[in-house]
Amino acid sequence: MKKAAPAQNDRLSKQKTILHDDDGASSILAPSLVDGDEHEQSPPTYSVVSNDGRVNLDLDSKFALSLRAFVPVPKDYEEPPPSYEYPTPSDHDHSIPALNIVIHIVGSRGDVQPFIALGCELRKHGHRVRIATHDIFRDFVTKSGLEFYPIGGDPNELMAYMVKTPGLIPSMKTIAAGEISKKRKMVHEMLQGCWRSCIHPDPDSAEQIPFVADAIIANPPSFAHVHCAQALGIPLHMMFTMPWTATKSFPHPLGK
Repeated sequence: MKKAAPAQNDRLSKQKTILHDDDGASSILAPSLVDGDEHEQSPPTYSVVSNDGRVNLDLDSKFALSLRAFVPVPKDYEEPPPSYEYPTPSDHDHSIPALNIVIHIVGSRGDVQPFIALGCELRKHGHRVRIATHDIFRDFVTKSGLEFYPIGGDPNELMAYMVKTPGLIPSMKTIAAGEISKKRKMVHEMLQGCWRSCIHPDPDSAEQIPFVADAIIANPPSFAHVHCAQALGIPLHMMFTMPWTATKSFPHPLGK
């Protein structure tokens, strides 16, 4: 029986060779071609697999430089993106058209107040801003210089219902007391009010200035936001002053 030639044994053993660097990382060599010349050398390593599982690529290796010929690098890839500085109201470009923005808010005074600050800032940039929320907040909104539209609903009753029903599923006691049907009527009133706030003038204003929304900002509990935006074909930006979805730090506000 013939013994394998020493050169052939050396060539086969190179297919399973793993070299270790000084840091304990292993470099995996690409195997040689089985049917190639017996003196053929393995290609140089181009990646290092660390003990923690990370792969360090050498982008300056011959292999990586060869790939660049097939994958062109964008001209602006190595250049950092230009920093953008938000213009102050005095430097604002007045060629940008002013928008009619309606802000839908359902909740307490604490929900309305942050949106008043937002509305005042938008107003500084030349936009017409209308706050659409519960009737009892009219003076609170108009004193800030913003327009107002009443959508109905009683925030005190809404808060009371949330206390009685902290979860998503109401109890049998709540259903028997007629709270569900009462709240359904209130939600229907607010949905209709949110829709009218997008296309109608303020019913309690003497001027009756026409208003058609170009964009909607809304907090999630106002419910009508996405439907109004779809009906009018305008953009919608939903925002809230607290997490509305579960995070590592905060649970869902409606969850127990």
